[in-house]
Amino acid sequence: MSSTGRIADELSGKAMDVDIGRNLSLNEAALADLGALDSLDSDLLRVAAYLYAADLAIKRHEREQHIRSISVQVPVVNLHAFERVHSLVEEALTTLSRDNWSIVFTALTPGHSAPIRQWPKKRACTLLFSGGLDSFAGAVHLLGLHKDLTLVSHVTHNHPLEAAQTELARALCAFAHQPIKHVSVRVFGRNHRGMAFPADQEREESQRTRSFLFTSLAAVAARLNGARRIVVMAENGQFAIHLPLSEARVGSFSTHTAHPRFLAIMEQILRELFICEDLELRNPFVHYTKGEVVGLLPEELRRYIPRSISCWRASRMPASRTHCGVCIPCLCRRIATERHGIKIREFERDLLREDIGGLDDSDLGKRNLVDLCQFATVFSGPSKLSSDEELCLEFPELLDPYIDKTEAIAMYRRFADEALHVFGRYSRVKAILK
Repeated sequence: MSSTGRIADELSGKAMDVDIGRNLSLNEAALADLGALDSLDSDLLRVAAYLYAADLAIKRHEREQHIRSISVQVPVVNLHAFERVHSLVEEALTTLSRDNWSIVFTALTPGHSAPIRQWPKKRACTLLFSGGLDSFAGAVHLLGLHKDLTLVSHVTHNHPLEAAQTELARALCAFAHQPIKHVSVRVFGRNHRGMAFPADQEREESQRTRSFLFTSLAAVAARLNGARRIVVMAENGQFAIHLPLSEARVGSFSTHTAHPRFLAIMEQILRELFICEDLELRNPFVHYTKGEVVGLLPEELRRYIPRSISCWRASRMPASRTHCGVCIPCLCRRIATERHGIKIREFERDLLREDIGGLDDSDLGKRNLVDLCQFATVFSGPSKLSSDEELCLEFPELLDPYIDKTEAIAMYRRFADEALHVFGRYSRVKAILK
């Protein structure tokens, strides 16, 4: 039975075959420890892995070609089930990456369609556990609500992140005084058995659609675990709603990995695939700032904050530092922790103490910090926009029907207060706020 699919970059005309077990690795066995996978489970995992591979293998181009046109052909056993959600899958991917996606499902034979499986009534929880600060706090939050919690992680060859996931999961078990299931599923591209995959330097770094893979892994784990109806993605509201910091960051230049629109579409996909009308996909932190998320951690767990990973470049950091200190996630992490008096020597660059004005305008850290400062002053401080109506004109993204604009604006105002409070402690940052 051949499971070979195909991905293509419509702009360049380049295409490549992908096959699980050859140039695409997917460790289904990790999930099988929870129960027996049927063909529908395996189909969803295959679809998610192939879409992840396409996003990884096809680099963005410059300027007007920053938006990609990607086609993916995926063989599935349960063809009719995936044809039902075909348009929803493309909509979910476009929401995540702002690219043009064309998905074709083909029949994988021989194979047996999965029978309809009833989900138990018991309510427990499955959490996407990234190894980041938000998912760590999310686990603590959910342990107070659900006796049965399962953590699901995606791992590649990012060893710092994998180590963080493992250590934080152990810390949670000790905190809860009970075992907590932690499932790590390895999905990555490789050169293997005569099939090539782009080398690291040739791959797309943004990985905008990774959360489609992540939620698919969690949904299958939840279904196999047979003890829940809730899949949770814990992401602070700043990054979930993710308003663009500047005009240069709109559209495909911003990530929407936990956007309320994506979660709603993905929930519908899972409900229709699994014939489970009350399945829930939730983000409990959608109206929390990252500082408020940090505030949920009890004192005894705050010592593990340095083990969590927020930086997009963590795998490329020197052994002495885990965070670059200049990317937006690093800056927001620093605001969130320092707001609570937590200072960690984890940044490769101590950007807030540098001579910001003296840096070249092309410096990434300067651009990010200036954009973040200007964004914060729109929501707080003397020059803030005072009304919700003005803010909706400035950020039309707030008018999305999947966003509660009143709650979102209130959250961003609190974040701005936090940011300006922390920035105010650094004289060189205060200078660019004037």
